[in-house]
Amino acid sequence: MAANYNMKQYTKAKVDAASPEETLLLLVREAVRAAETARLEQDEPARLKLLDRTRRIVGELSSTLNVDYGGEMAFNMLRLYMFINRRIVDALDGDDSGLPDALRILRHVRETWEGAVAIYRKEQAEAARAEQE
Repeated sequence: MAANYNMKQYTKAKVDAASPEETLLLLVREAVRAAETARLEQDEPARLKLLDRTRRIVGELSSTLNVDYGGEMAFNMLRLYMFINRRIVDALDGDDSGLPDALRILRHVRETWEGAVAIYRKEQAEAARAEQE
């Protein structure tokens, strides 16, 4: 019991200290992890809980998009999140046929965000070095 409490405290501290881009990566990675685990889960209540967790995270990711600022790219991401969410809801309702597609796209979204954050961090580091010189 104490180990579970300590892990929750550690996770909370990690999230609280995360930058916006780190928070985004934490969320998308957790969505992939929960969806992957749900596909393998044999216990129906646990499976539904994992799918619902995935659905809520995807909903949170979509709510952070600003289509006015991000334009077509943000709108396309919103459409992807809506597609993923629809397939997760279908799985929650007992139709798992779209879950593999949703998971494949979610993995691709994770990889895309990881690449984008790596580029952003590299640019930030280069700008900081240039400022010091």
